[in-house]
Amino acid sequence: MSSKYLVILLMLAPALARAQDRPIESPPETSGAVAVQSAADIEQPAGPMTIERVRSGVLIAPDVKVTRFDGRTSELVGGYGGWLSDKTFFVGGGGYWLANGSRDRRLAYGGLVLQWMGRGGQTIGYSIKGLIGGGESTVSRTVTQTIRFPDLRRLDDGRIEAGRQPQSITTSVRTRQDFFVGEPEADVVVRITKTLHLTVGAGYRFIAAERGDENRLRGAVGTIGLQLGGGY
Repeated sequence: MSSKYLVILLMLAPALARAQDRPIESPPETSGAVAVQSAADIEQPAGPMTIERVRSGVLIAPDVKVTRFDGRTSELVGGYGGWLSDKTFFVGGGGYWLANGSRDRRLAYGGLVLQWMGRGGQTIGYSIKGLIGGGESTVSRTVTQTIRFPDLRRLDDGRIEAGRQPQSITTSVRTRQDFFVGEPEADVVVRITKTLHLTVGAGYRFIAAERGDENRLRGAVGTIGLQLGGGY
């Protein structure tokens, strides 16, 4: 090695020694606040999204009622229809007529029907239903009239004769009247298919009539019917 290169190495030796003695600087520490903020900025994976279609639709429900009317067991035919929302709340209208009526014995009523259903779509559910409205009835009644004759009468020859005794005449008349009706009912709902359900229930028909025949018109009610549709 020439003296020229030896002189250069001797000149660089102090600088290399100082570089080796200098400590290695560590990166600046991150403050706690910044660390917390960074953790909050990390997006967490979202859970699975469940989308369920609201079950609503038109519901038609024909049914038959067995009830006491005018002191006799009678059958009513009819039904109700309307809109069932979310398999829970129903609003619509209905009407019923006496199946075995005659000129002297008729019953018909109808009105607004509201229904709340529980366990919609399950094999066995239940519901609370109410009808409020008006109707018309025809019933027969027996009327007895007493005819009174004068106690005395004068004959042509001037004699006075005792009058005829009072007589009673009994006739049958028909009475037609309008009335207000309210009929609450509780039902058991049995699922047969997706859109066909069987209903069995019991309730009571309340009557408010002007002529005071409520006892002949009101009575307990048993119902069996079908529900078709409803968006199930």
